[in-house]
Amino acid sequence: MAQPIRFAKRGSGTKQKYSELSREPLYILVFLLPLILFYEFALYSTNKNIQIKAHDHLVRFFEQFDMPPTRGLWLGGVAILTILFLWHIFSGNRWGIKLKVIAFMALESIAYAIPLLLFGAVLGGLAAAASDSPIADLNIFDKLAVSIGAGLYEELVFRMLLIAFIHTVVCNVFKQSNLAGITAGILISAILFALYHDLPNAGSLSAITLFFYSVAGLYLGILYVSRGFGIAAATHAAYDVVATTLLATLAA
Repeated sequence: MAQPIRFAKRGSGTKQKYSELSREPLYILVFLLPLILFYEFALYSTNKNIQIKAHDHLVRFFEQFDMPPTRGLWLGGVAILTILFLWHIFSGNRWGIKLKVIAFMALESIAYAIPLLLFGAVLGGLAAAASDSPIADLNIFDKLAVSIGAGLYEELVFRMLLIAFIHTVVCNVFKQSNLAGITAGILISAILFALYHDLPNAGSLSAITLFFYSVAGLYLGILYVSRGFGIAAATHAAYDVVATTLLATLAA
């Protein structure tokens, strides 16, 4: 299977840069683990109030194998951790972790969320989301859980899995270049990301809102390709945390 991103392998005696370490699966796993645990705990304890479509689709997929619904609540998080763990095993990287890298990943994700917040504010998308979204009625704990869950599972589906699939088809089936595969993956996943937010009532979102989701999908896709899954997922989560908690509270 062709990979849209080629990660540098840690060689013996070679000192890696932060930009390389932050894209390694073990660092991504450790970085995202607190977010995964928080969301899965929230989902298990207050699952009637929290629903992330991407997560729900993953759970429904796994439950086709006769997994009981209560166990299915954990399968989205297990899927992410399993992918990252196996990726680390097969990459042959060391098991050591530098905590300062994890800290810088958090700061970088917050920094990358700022342009998306400003763009959303300019378009008025944040105000619309705060007033029209059903999550505006949730308590702060559930809003945080929804925000983190969206960042994790939407990035898993639309960036990690979908871009990899499109890249594989373009490069292996149609015999196009790696750049063509990456470009097609980013563009198609961004379009599908926007359309996904218009479901289940197609046509319910305004043209401006769909435009915002399309641009956000492009932004997160480029971020995923250039900085990896961990940064893209945390940036998405950071944006949603601000959009669904602080701005929703101000709008109220």
